[in-house]
Amino acid sequence: MGEIFKQNSINLAISTMTILFGYYFDLGGASFWFGGLLVIPAIAIWFQFKFALGSFLLRLGIAVLPWLALCIIGLLWASKTEHDGQRAMNMFFFEMLLYSVVAGVVVVTARFFFQKTKARS
Repeated sequence: MGEIFKQNSINLAISTMTILFGYYFDLGGASFWFGGLLVIPAIAIWFQFKFALGSFLLRLGIAVLPWLALCIIGLLWASKTEHDGQRAMNMFFFEMLLYSVVAGVVVVTARFFFQKTKARS
């Protein structure tokens, strides 16, 4: 259990720092206009899930947790914006991330169960 915790902690720390640095350096704003927010988080969830250790739910939690934290913080921050147009744009930005996270979870889950049924036969 100690090795799994250590590996998952490293995975979680690296992915969280990468997401926050990308957001801080405004990579999300640039990719917002090119559709990157619909693709990049889903791909990142795939790799985070792949390198996490443990049961399916633990690996999925490790993959999704940093993205959900960013989305929740961002949506709470955006909802407090005074200007209606800016609030709508900020909410849409974080909603796109959330949609990508959901798509990533669906793809990872489908592939996991497909591989599991394929291994049984």
